[in-house]
Amino acid sequence: MSHWIENDAQWYEQRMVHCACCGRLIAKHFLVAEVGPMGETTIFCGEACEDLYRDYVLPERGRDYTPPADVWDLYEQRMVV
Repeated sequence: MSHWIENDAQWYEQRMVHCACCGRLIAKHFLVAEVGPMGETTIFCGEACEDLYRDYVLPERGRDYTPPADVWDLYEQRMVV
């Protein structure tokens, strides 16, 4: 189950809220969804990111996935110049 919440931060506050799927900075409204077997709440920028997170990120990467430390080096090696 998911529901929309408004970020109640004032214009001078620096409350950073990011989407758990795409990493986008969310300014005003964000979607809070219960994800996983334990019903943990996760923040998304929209329904599309929630679906992508449930259908791809969780099965392929898992909830606690972090990229490897040398991800930038791998990226540079694979780039075609």
